[in-house]
Amino acid sequence: MKTWSDSELFEELKKDNKMAFSILFDRYSDILFRFIQKRIESVPDVEDIIQEVFISMWNRRSKIEVSDSIYPYLFKAAKYEMIDWLIKSEKRNRHLDYLEINKDQYLIGTTSEDELIAKELARLLENEMSRMPDTMRSVFRLSRMKICQ
Repeated sequence: MKTWSDSELFEELKKDNKMAFSILFDRYSDILFRFIQKRIESVPDVEDIIQEVFISMWNRRSKIEVSDSIYPYLFKAAKYEMIDWLIKSEKRNRHLDYLEINKDQYLIGTTSEDELIAKELARLLENEMSRMPDTMRSVFRLSRMKICQ
């Protein structure tokens, strides 16, 4: 099967032949990798794009027509996947920029309500500690100081 043309392999692919798919993947993944990497530097992202191209080819195998070579289809599919990736990347970068600019709104900090609750808890703790025997109170304070350090 390794000496088969792309069109012969694709006919086998339409019959759900996974070996034909594997041969096409082996035949074109390296050249697609180099083509995509010229535009996108991240190796994991390039690998993801290649994976998406071949998944799409597998899912659409009954609709794709190959007259001679699968090469034009794969490169056009890679181009569209790169465009999708770039759009998603741009959106992700815009979201990250927005979060960076507005991070103070999203950071969990002490609000006036948190401060009131903390003061109330401290008052209740002091009240309960005042009812403890002296030795117990000393041990409790020492244990709390050690935990807070």
